[in-house]
Amino acid sequence: MTQRLNCLLLFAVCLSALRAVAGGPLVVGGPNFGVEGQPFTWDLASFPIKYRVDGGPMSTSSGKVVIDNATGLARVQKMFGNWQVVGTTNISYSYAGPIQSAGSFTGGDVATVTQFNDVIGSCRSGTQSPIVFDAGGIIVAGLGLDPDIIGFAGQCKLDTSSGHIVTAFALLNGQFQDGVNSPPNYEITSDQFDQAITHEFGHFSGLDHSQINALVMVQESVDNCDSDSLTGMPIMFPILYCQARSTAGLPVLSPDDMAWISKLYPATNYSSTYGTISGLILFSDGITHAQGVNVIARRVDDPATSQNESLQFAVSVVSGYRFTGNPGQAVTGDNTNGDSTGSRSPLLIGAYEIPVPAGTYTVEVESINSGFTLSSSVGPLDPPIFIPGRAEFWNLQESAFDDYSARDPITVAPGQTVNGINIILNGTEPRFDQFEDGGAKLDYPRQLLRPVRQKEESVA
Repeated sequence: MTQRLNCLLLFAVCLSALRAVAGGPLVVGGPNFGVEGQPFTWDLASFPIKYRVDGGPMSTSSGKVVIDNATGLARVQKMFGNWQVVGTTNISYSYAGPIQSAGSFTGGDVATVTQFNDVIGSCRSGTQSPIVFDAGGIIVAGLGLDPDIIGFAGQCKLDTSSGHIVTAFALLNGQFQDGVNSPPNYEITSDQFDQAITHEFGHFSGLDHSQINALVMVQESVDNCDSDSLTGMPIMFPILYCQARSTAGLPVLSPDDMAWISKLYPATNYSSTYGTISGLILFSDGITHAQGVNVIARRVDDPATSQNESLQFAVSVVSGYRFTGNPGQAVTGDNTNGDSTGSRSPLLIGAYEIPVPAGTYTVEVESINSGFTLSSSVGPLDPPIFIPGRAEFWNLQESAFDDYSARDPITVAPGQTVNGINIILNGTEPRFDQFEDGGAKLDYPRQLLRPVRQKEESVA
């Protein structure tokens, strides 16, 4: 594969203007929408989550069946199983039969845009949760979408009083499995397609995108990523990049994927396996919360091993993921209430919490990749914000002038929450002027005031 192919969540286009919040749950409740500040999840009482599958083939080429329905159904069931088999989650799924009739769709193959829209209408009404096979890419093309889309998924109906998901859907573009590899009809391996299916079922389950080990995107080869980076790269990464995890002999889900599906749907052994690291991300004034910053907890590398544990074992979240990405304003009169999703509590603007298996970690912050926007977005802000400099680590002497690379270990026991891991970003624009109350300090500390040449060298 020579092209970076998007595994897109087309939530905004197909369903509504609800915002994804990233690095964890897909949708968070607002003041009058679900439970404020809490992720929308499937109701435990509804388990197993029942889904229905398209009765047509998974892939065709020029009208000829390439992957038949029975094979497609088996693959769907197996990919749902990738989430269900995680030992620290209680989520479960069950095949309920073919997609039921809805409007112009009377059963069998969902083959046209009209039929797809009618099926999605039944999903919105809470009737069924459909998995659609777009066997030849006709529906994706008919919706006017980029042909690079392998699939998309999202929630159809949410219970706005209980904060539960009622129905969801996914569409899988079988054109990527039709045996033709001639632009714009690209081909990917069966392992990559299965990984894309699993990705979409993560969205179906309530998970958003995650960004970990994004530096692989500067490599020359998109299909031969190094083992350490690939091991820690989430299946919920916004784009299909690198060889499939299963091709490389890795578990289908990364530590980040397993941590978040477990946090949203914890099994009884969750608290005996996972702990939590939490804190605030602050601008350089040390006071103002910074929303939309990617926060990653990385296992401390063991120098006695050949692998890099800090790349392999990592879990992320975006600061302010429980706060709304659009709080609204009344000045212009056209955006008084903002988005319906996300809390309005100012205490959550820069807050983060990361579920981690018991162990010792460092915590770092970075910008979300500027290309991750719209249906590939990561975080409550779209487009994402940019934070200056390279990745910055937490250390015991946190300030706006510390060494980016200085880091201190954080040890987390099962069931423990380590609070107060606050990071003050270096080099951000000032949020207060120098006369503002509240302790804002916009100048270098006096001990760093030296001749200009020396000062530049000392803070480089």
